Amino acid sequence: MTAAMDFRQMAQYIGFAICSLIVRTAFGMFGILWGIIREIVNGVFRVAIGIIVAILSIIAFFGFILWLFTL
Repeated sequence: MTAAMDFRQMAQYIGFAICSLIVRTAFGMFGILWGIIREIVNGVFRVAIGIIVAILSIIAFFGFILWLFTL
């Protein structure tokens, strides 16, 4: 092999390493953002379910009180 071929192959390896580093960094940042978004959505659903359960509990409580008045 000539020196030019060695240099070309080394440049190719360095380019591949840089590209793979960029792709891994992009996927890592996407993973972090995806985790944050997923936690926000889970929190919203948890609050919504809590509100629905609280409303149903209040309705059941007042229904029970009204039922006691009919005894």
